[in-house]
Amino acid sequence: MQLVILAVLIAVASASSVRYDGYQTLRIQPQDDSQLQFLSRLQNELEGQINFWTHPRSTNRPTDVLVEPRFQSELKEILDAMEIKYSVMIDDVQSLIDSQTRSDDSFQAAADFDYGSYHNYEEIQAWVFDITAQYSTIAKQFQITTSGEGRAINGVKISTGGARTKKAVYWQGGIHAREWVSPATVMFITKSLLENYGTDGDVTEILDTLDFYIIPSLNVDGYVHTWSNDRLWRKTRSVNSGSVCRGVDPNRNYAYEWGGEGASTSACSDTYRGPKPASEPEVAGTMDFLINANQEFVCFIDFHSYSQLWLAPWSYTARAVLPTDKNDHDSAAAKACNALENVYGTSYIYGPSARTLYAASGCSEDWGYATLGAKYSYVVELRDTGAYGFLLPENQLVPTGQETFEAVKALCIHMVQEYQ
Repeated sequence: MQLVILAVLIAVASASSVRYDGYQTLRIQPQDDSQLQFLSRLQNELEGQINFWTHPRSTNRPTDVLVEPRFQSELKEILDAMEIKYSVMIDDVQSLIDSQTRSDDSFQAAADFDYGSYHNYEEIQAWVFDITAQYSTIAKQFQITTSGEGRAINGVKISTGGARTKKAVYWQGGIHAREWVSPATVMFITKSLLENYGTDGDVTEILDTLDFYIIPSLNVDGYVHTWSNDRLWRKTRSVNSGSVCRGVDPNRNYAYEWGGEGASTSACSDTYRGPKPASEPEVAGTMDFLINANQEFVCFIDFHSYSQLWLAPWSYTARAVLPTDKNDHDSAAAKACNALENVYGTSYIYGPSARTLYAASGCSEDWGYATLGAKYSYVVELRDTGAYGFLLPENQLVPTGQETFEAVKALCIHMVQEYQ
């Protein structure tokens, strides 16, 4: 009965709003399996109506939920009645969004690019052209595909040449639109590789051994929507036949173990898998490009936020037998996480994705490992662990970039030693 009342309240409040005045994020901590099952039931029954930032999967991990003002008290009463512990993580979501809103749209050349600020779609694409022009001897712009709304998705290829065809690395950011720290971090580590070539011995050896294909922002339509309409939008912006709800979760849309656990069949869900594998041009175009790149990919990283995790296959289920490369995955991830922690003390957890976090089928890392053949295939969940969630303050962008650069550098050194 309590769930029915809450559902009615949410339905009344479901008229789309692009502002989050008075919205709170609650951190809910289930203490036992019955409380965990209740939260899972709440999520399943109200899918598409209540926004779970993290999923109820374990009593060892809290669940973060975005709550609209008009039913905050009701939800808290239900949690109190169930004796489920919770705290207010963000008291007013809109005030945090407003603190990241920029008043001017001036472009910056790569040489003057502010890596301590968030940048819109146009600026990110301009950065690709500017930075490849600045480092034209080893970098060039490429377009991996075109979005559903016709936007170019550009990237940076780094190659120092050589007589032989080198093994390749693929990194992407921004597959989930609201995760702004992801494109910001991918741009920072890209410029760090480029500016340190020839001066840093490790970076020089890495780039002389491996080619890099880097996409800072993949889900560009969704990203544009977060700047213009809804800061917390996650999915693509495709039109779903028979539904008023738009968009597909591109990280449930890859053509490997598509349509299983952790992927919704509801078009209104944030984890909607889409009508078929690779229905989204952003995903289909990326898959086609990488498969036809005529290079052997040994690394695939999809940068996300938040939770501070370094996750390896498998993602599609926790019941699958782990890859035969599991020990190598863990060894390389441990080196990356240790190098990251040595910068500012930021602690990451690593391990198989579904067993460490939750099951999510049709995900990029599984496709990168199983289909593309990239041995070191990961999803990296960047800062933080929940104080700001998807709304990480700009003063943490450069520190996040710095520590993540050291992490990927350690990973790449591991690969260089293996593949030289």
